[in-house]
Amino acid sequence: MRFQREILFHFRSHFSFITMLALPISFLVLLWMAYGSYMDGERTVIEQQQQQLLTIAKLNSTSIESFFDEQMHTLQILTGNRQMSLAIANKNEAVIDENLSAYYAAKKDSIYRVSQVNLEGKIVHTFPKRNHTDTIKAYELIKNDIQRVLREKKPFIASAKMESKGNYIVHLFQPVYLDGKFQGALISVVNLNAVYEKLLKPIRVGTKGYIHVKDQQGYYLMHPSEANIGLSLSAIKAKYPGLDYRDLEKLFKMQLTQEQGSAFYDSYWWGDEFYTKTKKIEAFSRFHLGDSFWVVAAAMNYDDVREPIEKNRIKTIEIFSMIVLTLACAVYIIMRTKKNKEALEYETRYLRELNNKNELLRKKDLQLQHSQKLQLIGTISGEIAHDFNNLLTPIRGYAEILLSRIEPTEEIYDYVSEIYDASEKARLIIEEILLLSRLESGKVKKNAPVKVEEQVKEALGLIKSFLSPKVNAVFKKRVDSAVIFANKVQIHQVIMNLCNNAYQAMKTTGGELKIILDTIPLQEIKKIRENVLEVSDYVTLSVSDTGRGMSDDTLQKIFDPFFTTKPTGEGTGLGLYIVQSILEKHQGFITVDSKLGKGSTFTVYLPKTEFVAKETEINKNLVFTEQKRILLVDDKQRVLKAMRKGLELYGFHVETESDSVEALQRFEKSPNHYDLVITDQAMPYLTGTELAERIKVINPSMKIILITGYVEDLVVTYKERLIIDEYMCKPVAGSDMAQMIYKVLQS
Repeated sequence: MRFQREILFHFRSHFSFITMLALPISFLVLLWMAYGSYMDGERTVIEQQQQQLLTIAKLNSTSIESFFDEQMHTLQILTGNRQMSLAIANKNEAVIDENLSAYYAAKKDSIYRVSQVNLEGKIVHTFPKRNHTDTIKAYELIKNDIQRVLREKKPFIASAKMESKGNYIVHLFQPVYLDGKFQGALISVVNLNAVYEKLLKPIRVGTKGYIHVKDQQGYYLMHPSEANIGLSLSAIKAKYPGLDYRDLEKLFKMQLTQEQGSAFYDSYWWGDEFYTKTKKIEAFSRFHLGDSFWVVAAAMNYDDVREPIEKNRIKTIEIFSMIVLTLACAVYIIMRTKKNKEALEYETRYLRELNNKNELLRKKDLQLQHSQKLQLIGTISGEIAHDFNNLLTPIRGYAEILLSRIEPTEEIYDYVSEIYDASEKARLIIEEILLLSRLESGKVKKNAPVKVEEQVKEALGLIKSFLSPKVNAVFKKRVDSAVIFANKVQIHQVIMNLCNNAYQAMKTTGGELKIILDTIPLQEIKKIRENVLEVSDYVTLSVSDTGRGMSDDTLQKIFDPFFTTKPTGEGTGLGLYIVQSILEKHQGFITVDSKLGKGSTFTVYLPKTEFVAKETEINKNLVFTEQKRILLVDDKQRVLKAMRKGLELYGFHVETESDSVEALQRFEKSPNHYDLVITDQAMPYLTGTELAERIKVINPSMKIILITGYVEDLVVTYKERLIIDEYMCKPVAGSDMAQMIYKVLQS
C-alpha cells in the first residue's frame, strides 16, 4: 500500500513538473504565433493599400486618356460637319467664326481655345480672339506641329508644351476634308491646369496625398504645387539643394521604364513650410497620348497606413491575451482535477471551439478592413445590361419550357409565345444599348459572313409589330445570294434605323414602305463614287417611303449629328449619323434621293463577299444519347433555377451552386464527376473567369462555358488562352445552352 502511494506521489510530481514546463513553452509558442499573425496582417494592409493606390492611378490615367479621346472625337465631329468644311473651303469667315464660337461655348469647360489653320500653315481664325503678339507666340510654339498636320494630313495629339510658367497646354489637331480633298486643320488647345482642377484635384488620397502627372522625360505636367510644374528631378535638386533624393531618383527611374508599379520611398511634402523627410507610398500607371506617354502617380503618407496597422496590433494583442488567459485557466483546471479524463476532454473541446472563434474573429476583422479600404469608384453601362439580362433569363427560359409542354392548338400557347418573343426583343434592345455605348456583346464581337436577307426579315418582323394599319411593308429580293462580311448587330441596326425613319415619314398619312435587295457590279459603283473597295460586286439595299419627302436644305444636314426634323422630344438626331458611321466602318456608303411630296429613298452599298454565311438552325429536339453531368454556377437563385430547368428539358443531369467558392470546393472533391461546367461571370468572391482558371488547374481537360451579360476583352483573352472553351451572352434559354454544350463537347 505504501509502495502504491509512493508511485502515485512520484507520478503527480512528474505531471506537475511537465505541466509547469509546458506553460512557458506554450506561452512562447503562442507569442510567436501572435507575432506571425500580426506581421501577416500588416503585410495584408500594406498590400491592400498599394493595390488601392495602383487602382486609383490606373483609373485616373484612364480618365485622362478618355478625356482626350472625347476631345478628339468632338473635334472630329466639328471637322466632319459639311457646313464647316464648305465654309473653310470657301473662306466664309462668318460661318467659320460662328462654328468656332459655338464649339468653344459648348466645350469651354474642357478647352482653352480653338483655331483654324489654312493650307499655307497660317493660323487664320482663333476663338477666343487673341492679339497679334500672342498669336505669333502661339504659332512659334506649334509651327512644327502645324507642318506635320499639313504633311501627314492625319489627326494627332501634340506633346505637352509650356505656354507660361506653371502652365502646360496640349494641342489637338484634326484635318478638314471636303469630298475627300484636304482643306486645312482645326486645333483645339487643352489647358492641363484646368484638366487637373476638373479630374484630379477633387480626388482625395489620404490626409496629405495627391495625384500628379509626368511626361516621358520626367517633367511634371500636373501637380498640386504650381511651382513644381515644368520641373524635372534635376531642376528640383537645383531648386531645393541639400536634400536627400536617393529614393526619389529610384522612383523616377522606375516610372520612366515600367508600365505600372508601386514603391515605398523617403521624400518631402513640397507644399510644407519646412522640408522634413517623410516616408511615402506611391503607385503609378502609364498611358500613351499621341507619340509619347504620360505617367499618372498617386502618392500618400505612410502614416495614413499606420492607423489600420495599429488597430490590427491592438486586436492581435487582445486575442493573444485572451488565448493566454484561456490557456492558463485550462492548465489550472487540469492541475486541480488531477488529470480527470472527462474534465480534460471537456476543456480540450472548449479550447478548440474558443480558438476557432478567435481565428474567425481575426479573419472577420481583416475582411472589414479590406472592405473599408477598397471601394468601387464607379459603375459601367455593362453592369446595367447584366442586371437586365439576369431578369430576362428566367422569363425567356421558362417561356421556352412552357412552349415545349403546351400544344400549339391551345389558346395559352399564343400567350406564352408572345412572352418569349417579347423577351427576345428586349434582348435585342439591350444589344443595341451596348452597341451605342461601344460595348459589343460576344455574339457580335467580330465581323463574320452575314446574309442580308435574314437581317431584313428579322428587322421587318420587329417593325411590323408597331406599324400602323395605314402603312404597308413590302420586301423584294432580286438576287439569290447577298452575303457581306460585317458585324451582324450593326447591320441589323442600320436596317432598323432606315425602316423606322421611313415609317415616321408616313406615320400620319400612311403609304408603302418598300425594301429592295439587289447587287450591282463594281463598274456601276464607280460611277456613283470613285474611291471604293475593289470587289467584283456590291450588295445594295434600298429603303423607300411614300411620305412627305425632304427639301434640298434638309438633305444637306440629315447626316449631321443631332440634326432632326422631328418635334422636340421625339428624336435625337443620331439615327442617320450612326448609320453612316457604321457603313464607313464596313467600307460602304449610303445615298439618298428625295422630293417634297413624293417620298424618299435611302440606298445602302456594301462590298459583297464570297464567304458563305453559316446556317444558324436551332435543333429544338436535341437530346444526348448519354446523360451528361453539368455543374451550373450563378449567384442569382432565380437565374440558376431557370437555367437548370431549361437544361433538364434536354436530358442533362444538372447540379447547381450559387456560391463560386463552394462550387470550386465541390469540384475539388470530385474533379472527374462532371462532363462540363457552366458559370456566370459577374459573381462575388470569384468571378467566372477566376473560377474557370482554378478549375483548369485542377482538371485541364474540363470543358467550361462562360455566361455573361456583356463581353469584356478579359473574356475574349481567356477564350484565346483556352481557359474557357466558349462564352454566351445573357439572356439564355435551354435550347441556347444545349446547342452550345453540343458544340463544345463535340469539338
